[in-house]
Amino acid sequence: MMIRYLIILGLLLGISCRKEKWNDRNKPANSQNLLQTIQANNDLSQFYQYLVKTGYDKVLASSKTFTVWAPVNSAWAGVDPALLNDTARLRLLIANHITTLSYTGSAGEQRIATLNGKKIAFTSGSIEGIKVSVADQYAANGVLQVIDAAIIPKQNAWEYLSSTRTQQNTFLQSLAYTGIDTATAVQIGVNPTTGAPIYKPGTGEVALNHFLERINIDSEDSLLTYVILADDVYNSEQQKLTKYFTDTTAALTDTTTQWNLVKDLAFNGVYDKDHLPETLYSIRDSVKFHISSHDIVSTQKVSNGVVFIVNHIDYELATKIKPVIIEGEYFNGVKDATKTIAIRTRVNPATGAIFKDVYMYNYGQASYWLRYNARLNTVAYQVYWVAVNDVQTSTFPMRITFGDPAVTTLPYTTVPLLSYNEQYIGDYTNVRYGVRDVYLVGNSVTTNGNNTILLDYIKLVPILN
Repeated sequence: MMIRYLIILGLLLGISCRKEKWNDRNKPANSQNLLQTIQANNDLSQFYQYLVKTGYDKVLASSKTFTVWAPVNSAWAGVDPALLNDTARLRLLIANHITTLSYTGSAGEQRIATLNGKKIAFTSGSIEGIKVSVADQYAANGVLQVIDAAIIPKQNAWEYLSSTRTQQNTFLQSLAYTGIDTATAVQIGVNPTTGAPIYKPGTGEVALNHFLERINIDSEDSLLTYVILADDVYNSEQQKLTKYFTDTTAALTDTTTQWNLVKDLAFNGVYDKDHLPETLYSIRDSVKFHISSHDIVSTQKVSNGVVFIVNHIDYELATKIKPVIIEGEYFNGVKDATKTIAIRTRVNPATGAIFKDVYMYNYGQASYWLRYNARLNTVAYQVYWVAVNDVQTSTFPMRITFGDPAVTTLPYTTVPLLSYNEQYIGDYTNVRYGVRDVYLVGNSVTTNGNNTILLDYIKLVPILN
């Protein structure tokens, strides 16, 4: 028993010793904080001076955890003196070398947010393509990486676009407006009519942009490819699209056309000029683009991806001027709200697909209608519907009209029995871009079974040349 006890005790002592050695390996060998560690390194003296000048010395002397990529003294000779002599720009530059938490190159490729809000790419042995000459030096409050060059902050795609003198930039800047940040605005009352808060003028004001609210190429959180059109391309593409966005005034037509041109020029992911896929899908509406490397006249790497300036673009018009589908159950107006309207869930026996439709029967009114809204281009449309007549043994007619239920845009069309296919109704030419009222109108009789209304969906397919 004594021998067994001594063996177990020896094993436990061995494990304890190994554990202590392992813990010692993972403890920072340096009891100094990051600022002290940098100050003690003669080859980082210039970086230390810039830390003091910008106030980041106090940040690195705190108890919070940081990772610092510190350029050696010789690295600063390659930095524009104008940047180093501008205190505000120097602060942004120094902040681009510091991040919260501890990072080492052993974790693989990482995109890390720095203290200036930019993200930088860190891999084993390099940061933003700059060599890490001394890696993973632990300090009491983080990790120091010594690097061979300064990490100059890159513009993001929006910042780069804003620096260009292009018509694309001019239009997008025109979409700027001043909004209210309710978190910082001072409330001084409440609107007695609407109940909305009233804020003190001049408080909480923030610069916003309608484009960035929909396609945020200013964000550092994801990587993208952005395309800027040379001015002659911008003009020719605008002229090509104008006929599809004709509005009541030339100014409205111009604004709408330009918006529909620029909204589709951002793509998820970063692409190399010489290895572009055959098809790129725009972030906004999945428009299909085919961009050739031969058409790229300039490439700019940005902090959130890459920007191409092009002298030609090619896209599939049918993916920009898309078909419009109006689901039967999503009506927003009726002729008589007292009538019963059923929403059914059905199964297509041929495909197994589940769908919903709207159904009215025995309601006793002639020319009953349901109203829908649809945003339409100025183009001719082929009009189809799917109406599954599986509720009665006789057929019945319906019609589709636009703008006014009393106007006969398209004639009555008979709904056949048990058809799950799209049925062609006729052609309709829309003459003004925007939201239009679309009506599904029942038969002009009160006879039960002959004035049934039934609709899965309406489909408007643009006729493109």
